[in-house]
Amino acid sequence: MTHKKKRNLTILLSVLLVAAIAVGATLAWLWASTETAENVFTFAKNITGHLDEPSWDPPSAENLTPGSEIDKDPQITNTSKNAVVEYAAIRLTWLDGAGNELSVADMTKLMTIIEIDWSANWYQKVGTTNDPQQIWIYNKTLPQGVTSDPIFYKIVIPSDTTNDEFEWMLGDYGHDDSCYAFGAHDPALCTITYRHHERCALYNGTNTEAQISTVAGGGSLGGATCDCNAVQVHEPTCPSLVGSLVLDPDTGLPACGHTTVLSGLGNFTIRVEGAVVQADTFDGLNGADPALDYADDALITLFN
Repeated sequence: MTHKKKRNLTILLSVLLVAAIAVGATLAWLWASTETAENVFTFAKNITGHLDEPSWDPPSAENLTPGSEIDKDPQITNTSKNAVVEYAAIRLTWLDGAGNELSVADMTKLMTIIEIDWSANWYQKVGTTNDPQQIWIYNKTLPQGVTSDPIFYKIVIPSDTTNDEFEWMLGDYGHDDSCYAFGAHDPALCTITYRHHERCALYNGTNTEAQISTVAGGGSLGGATCDCNAVQVHEPTCPSLVGSLVLDPDTGLPACGHTTVLSGLGNFTIRVEGAVVQADTFDGLNGADPALDYADDALITLFN
C-alpha cells in the first residue's frame, strides 16, 4: 500500500461501554456504573460508527448468583454517509473490582467459571480468550446503516458454580456488617425463639427439640427449667439477612471506605472499545502478502 493510501485512512475510535459485573446475594454494586459516553476521533466527517449494547441492563448484573444469565451484546453500527463501507473491530479489556487489569492467571481461572455465548462472526486477532486484553475483528463488511452481529450475546454464571469459585469472584474487601444496610425483619419470616444448649436440663430425653425451642429463658417444660438466651431465627429469605452495601452518593464507592480487594476478584468489569476503517481503502480484510497493510492490522493499530 502506498503512503498516499495510508494517509487516506479514516478511523473512528469510540470508548463507550464499561459494565461492572457484581456477584453475591448479599452484595450490591461495589462501583457506580459509568454513563455511556462517546469519544469519536475522525479524519473525515463521513466515517463514523456507533458502539452499543441494546440488551445490556446494568441492574441485571447486580447481586448475581449461580444460574444467573446476563444479556450483554456489544455491536457496532456503520453510521457513515455517502455509502461508505467499513471494517470493524472491538477491544475487550477485563478488569477486577478495583479497576486493575486481570492477570493471565486470574483471567484463565475466570474463564473456567463463567460461560460466554460468543458470536461466530467475529474472530480473535490479538490474544486468546484467556488474555485480559483481546482484539476481535468482524469478519464481514459493514455497509452504511448496517449493524454487526454482537461479539457475544450473554454471560452466564453456571448453576454448578462451587462456593469457592463464587467466593473468589465475589472477592474480599474486608467489609463487616457496619458497611451494609439491612432491611427490617418480617415477623412472618424472622421469629424470636430460644436456642437451648445440649446440656440444658430441658434435654431430658422426653421432650422434642421443637418443644424445647419454644420455651422462654427460665421457663419450664415437664418440670425442667433452663436459663437460655433469646435469639432471632431467620428463614433464608429473611430481609434482615440480606444487606446492601452502602455507597457514597457522590463517589459511588463504599461509604465504609473499604475499597481495596484483599483477595479474589472483587467482582469484574468488561471495558469495550470499538474501531472502524473505510473498507475500500484496503485490498481485503486479511491478505496473504505481509508487505501490504491490510484492514485488520490497521484496525489493531487504532487501539495502540
